[in-house]
Order: sequence, then structure tokens, then C-alpha cells
Amino acid sequence: MPVAVVAVVAMVSVGCGSSAVTPSSATSAGGSAAAPWWLAMNSSSKTSGALTSSAVVDGFRVHPDPGDDGVIHAFEGENVVVNAADVASRPPAPQSYLIVNWGDGPNERVGCGPCRLEHGYGAGRYTLVATADDLQPATTVPSNTNRSISLVVEVSPQREIVAPIQPFEFVPRDIGVGETALLRIPFFLPPGVTVTSVSLYCSPFNAVIIGFAPFSPPIVELPFTGIVPGTCTFAASGDASGTPFKQKTTLTIH
Repeated sequence: MPVAVVAVVAMVSVGCGSSAVTPSSATSAGGSAAAPWWLAMNSSSKTSGALTSSAVVDGFRVHPDPGDDGVIHAFEGENVVVNAADVASRPPAPQSYLIVNWGDGPNERVGCGPCRLEHGYGAGRYTLVATADDLQPATTVPSNTNRSISLVVEVSPQREIVAPIQPFEFVPRDIGVGETALLRIPFFLPPGVTVTSVSLYCSPFNAVIIGFAPFSPPIVELPFTGIVPGTCTFAASGDASGTPFKQKTTLTIH
């Protein structure tokens, strides 16, 4: 098996985990990066090569990731997701709750259970406050405690879609449990394209198993086999000859 096959599968096979990879820039084959773009993504991962789903902020998982400025940057039509499952109390403790004030309306509340909420914004700048309440501390004295985070969300108007990375798709995009789809991506980036972040977001986290696949440049085809009903979205963002872009493709498992 070629070394590159092992590297790309190692990058993705842990997928659907707890924190998104936002690596240093990878450029087209004609630029400064000698390795394929997905290997460059892997080289700077802080999670041992795992391509995973969402950033962790004080125990809360959020998606999209906050940028270097600490702000979540999103576009209209793109949902912001908050998940507090990692900080929720575990049975037999009483149920915890996730409460989110999105900054543009009333609070939303959900049990943990799902412990996950998502929200779409119009263009603008907002302050998101997420709270996990009724947490049970690991002490012998019964008591309740809360944990909160506050993040700024900056939402840009939906812009003309720029999709410089081709192919960038699941084939097919809709499969049943036990069936397999291929994620088709190019071995190298096209000229003038720089990728700054890559993410794989699966809901639920165990929706798929990602397998090994031989490939023949210029195309890489990674098999995704459905395990339980859900969705997986593979996304990349960066710059194409001076124009910012964000691409994504979604696989639905039913």
C-alpha cells in the first residue's frame, strides 16, 4: 500500500471526533507546499492526525471553529452548533441541560440527552452565551453548579459560491446503513488555491466508518460506510487567487 494511502486514512479515519483541525496553510502543487494538501493538513494537526468535528471551548464543543481572533466566522445559511455533552452530568445524577442565548432572540434549552443545539443567523455580529446547568460536581455533598461560555459570532452575507477544489463530493450523497459512498477529492490543489482549514463533522459521531482505499492521482477516493442514520459534512476553506472560499459536501445516511 502506498505511504500516501496510509497517511490520508490516518488523517480521516478517527473522524467525527471532538475538535476541528485548523492547520497551517497548504497551497497548490505549484506553491510552497511540496506535499498534497490533505497531507499538509495532517502534518500540523494537534490531535494525532485526526480530522475531526468541532473546537472545544471550556468543555463545550462549537462549530464552526473560532478563528485566531476568538470569533466564530460564519456565512448566512450556515448553522452554528453548540454541544455540551462533554460537561454534562452522567447517570445516575439528575439530568443536565444546555441553554443557549444566540444573541438574536430568546433562550433555547435542551436536555442532555442530545445536549446539542444549532442556530442560523442573518448577517451581523452577535454574542452567543451557552450554559450547562444542573451539573453535579464530583463531591460527596449534593449540589448543583453551572458552566458557561461566551463567544462572538460574526456572520457575513452569503456570497457567490466559489468552489475551486474539484472534485469535492460524496458519490453518492445518500446511502443506507451498511452501504458505502466515496469522498472524491483531488490529490493536489489547483494553482492559486490555499487551504487554511479542513473539517469533518458527523452527527451522530459514529454515523460512519471510514475505510482504506487505493487511489491513483490526480483523484483520491475515500470510502465512507454508513453505520447509523445521520449526516457527515466534509468542508474546506481558504483563498483562491485572492477570493475567500468555503466548500462543503454532505453525506446522508438513512
